[in-house]
Amino acid sequence: MGVQETPYSLRLSHEVMQKIRALAAKDKRSINMQLCVAVEYYLEQYEKEHGEIPVEPEH
Repeated sequence: MGVQETPYSLRLSHEVMQKIRALAAKDKRSINMQLCVAVEYYLEQYEKEHGEIPVEPEH
C-alpha cells in the first residue's frame, strides 16, 4: 500500500457486508484489508481486459 488516502465512507448492503466479514475471517484479515484486497483484484482484472487505467502522478 502507498500513502493512505482520506477516509471514505462505504455503504454496503447487509448481505454483502456479511459475505465480506465471512471471507475476512476465513483469510484471517481485517474487514478493511479484505476490502482492499477485493478492490485491488478488481482493478487488476479490469486492466487485464481494458488496459491500464491512467492516473495523475502524485506530487
